[in-house]
Amino acid sequence: MVSAMDSAASSETPATSATGLRHELGQARTELDRLSTEYDELLADPDVIQEDRDATRTLVEVARGHVRDVEQAIVRIESGTYGRCAKCGDDIPAERLEALPDADTCVTCG
Repeated sequence: MVSAMDSAASSETPATSATGLRHELGQARTELDRLSTEYDELLADPDVIQEDRDATRTLVEVARGHVRDVEQAIVRIESGTYGRCAKCGDDIPAERLEALPDADTCVTCG
């Protein structure tokens, strides 16, 4: 007989596993570090136009948000709430989690 825990584990994909998310987190942090360094260099260069600085700052902010979202997804996995909508409590479809592993809401609430 297959338990609910076994069923959940067997439906886990690399993107939605704790290991997969930790790998994604490492990549996201690397990208954030790269963009932060690039932004610091742009700030120090007087020949760079403000629009370039602003565009890079926006990329840094997006990367920072992605790191935060993946960290929160890992916390949800560890607490056993991963895959449940934070608003309505329904299951988040596996297809949505595969496409957006850090999703914390279902399509209806999202």
